[in-house]
Amino acid sequence: MKSHRRYDGYGEGGYHGSIAGPTRDGFWKKRAANSSTQMKLVVWRYIWRTSTYNLTPMFLALFLVLLFGLIFVSAGYASYSGLNSGVGMVFIATLFNSMIAFQSVLPLSCSKRASFYRERASQTYNAFWYFLGSTIVEIPYCFMSSLIFTALLPFCFTAAVLFWLILSLTILMQFYMGMIFACALPSEEVAAIVGVLINSVFILFMGFSPPAYAIPSGYKWLYTISPLKFPLSVMVALVFADCDELPTWNETTQTYENVGSNLGCQPMANFPADVGHITVKEYTEEYFGMEHSTIARNFGVVIGCIVVFRILGLLALRFINHQKR
Repeated sequence: MKSHRRYDGYGEGGYHGSIAGPTRDGFWKKRAANSSTQMKLVVWRYIWRTSTYNLTPMFLALFLVLLFGLIFVSAGYASYSGLNSGVGMVFIATLFNSMIAFQSVLPLSCSKRASFYRERASQTYNAFWYFLGSTIVEIPYCFMSSLIFTALLPFCFTAAVLFWLILSLTILMQFYMGMIFACALPSEEVAAIVGVLINSVFILFMGFSPPAYAIPSGYKWLYTISPLKFPLSVMVALVFADCDELPTWNETTQTYENVGSNLGCQPMANFPADVGHITVKEYTEEYFGMEHSTIARNFGVVIGCIVVFRILGLLALRFINHQKR
C-alpha cells in the first residue's frame, strides 16, 4: 500500500523541516501583520462604513440650520423675550446636533462588536488600532457636518470659526460617549436607555432651563459636572456676551451712554420690573452663567472631556467582553 507523502519535513526522525527553529519571526510574533499594516487596514475599514451613517448627520445639519433660519429670520435679540428665545435657539441647536451623533453611533458600534470579538480572538489586530481607527475617523465627519450648520449662520469670521470648532467638539464628544456605552453595556437597547438617562440629566443642568442662577444649591454639583454645559456656554457667550466695553448708565437721563455696536453691548428692552435696566451681556452672564471671559477655559474642559471619554472607551474595549459568561 502506497504511503502518504509527509510535508514540512515531518518524518520518522521527528520534526526536522526547514520551517522549524526559534529564528523564524512567525513563531515569535503574536500577530501576522505589523502595527502599521494593522492601523492602515482598520482605519480604512472605518472610513468606508455605510453611506447612510456618514451622510445622515450632514443632511440633518443642513435641514436644522435652514429650519432655524426660517424661524428666527426676523427676530430681534436685544429684548427680554428675544434674548431668551435666542439662547433657546442655541440650546436646541446644540442639543439636536449632539443627540443625532449619540443616537447614530450606537447601532453601528453595537453591530461591529461581534466581529471585533471574533477578530480579536484570532489575533487579527491589536485592540489599540481598532480604538484608534474609531477615534480618528469620526473627526472629519463631525467637523464637516458642523461646518454645514455654521456656514449659513450670520456671524463674523472669528465668532464663526470659534462657533464651528466648539460645535464640532460637542458632536465629537457625543460620538465618543455613545461608543463608551456601546462597548461597556451588554446590548444596544440597554446602551440607548442608559445613555438617554444620563444625557437627560446633563441636558437638564446645562444652565438654560432652569437658568444657572435658579438651580438649587443642592443640585449645583450636577450643573458643575455636566459636560454639555461648557460648549453651550461658549456658543451663547460668542453670540450674546461679546462686548469689550459695557455702556454706562446715566441716572439723570435714565438711559445708557456710549453703547457699542455688538449685540452684547445693547441695552435690553422690555425687561421685567424685577430685572431692572441691564445689557444683553450682563443678563447672559448673570442669569445663564455663560461668561465671555471663560471661553478659553471651557474649550479646554470640552477637550479634556473628550480625552476622558476616549480613555474610558479604550478601557471598555480592552477589558469588557460580553461574550464571556
